Amino acid sequence: MNSRERKENKIALLGGTFDPVHNGHIALAEAAYRQLGVDEVVFIPTQLRYYKTTKLSTTAYDRVAMLALATASYDYMRFSDLELCSPPEENYTVNTLQRLTEKLPETELIFVIGGDSLEHLGTWRRPEELFRLATFAAAVRDDVDRERAEELIRGYERDFPGARIVLLNMDAMDVSSTEIREKASQGRSLEGLVPESVEGYIRKQHLYRED
Repeated sequence: MNSRERKENKIALLGGTFDPVHNGHIALAEAAYRQLGVDEVVFIPTQLRYYKTTKLSTTAYDRVAMLALATASYDYMRFSDLELCSPPEENYTVNTLQRLTEKLPETELIFVIGGDSLEHLGTWRRPEELFRLATFAAAVRDDVDRERAEELIRGYERDFPGARIVLLNMDAMDVSSTEIREKASQGRSLEGLVPESVEGYIRKQHLYRED
């Protein structure tokens, strides 16, 4: 079957360290579900790269546990440990998409990225294969983002025939995992930054604490 023929199912994929998962991630998943017409949204936590690992990082178990809590009230959200169970040298997006395509041959894959990631999408490993395996959906927050995104998309479509990239409209959210880890390390409130259940888990497990 040609990768662009209509398939039975459609899922959106969100990759990242999710250290921790926060309200911005959940809002992005909600936007993907509403705007892309997918059957479900799947979070795929990545292994922590050595250069990102700090004393404020967590274990894969904790990151998965927080994802489970954050997505529990959404029947269309789930998470996969596919990358966590794979050798680190194989944890490139193209490898993940290949494995998913083999497991789910009747499913259309849409990989969701932030607008900033769109700038560098053409430099990802084996971009021709990436665009063959999945549609990409880039989140944009305003007209300036959209104008730049549309310019980039035209370039990718020119350089990689068959590439399919769509845009997601997102409200701006001033939240980052780095900020959350820093606040948690100081015992400060995380209200409005992460789901209440995730904040409870962080406090109960004393995550990101320096002491």
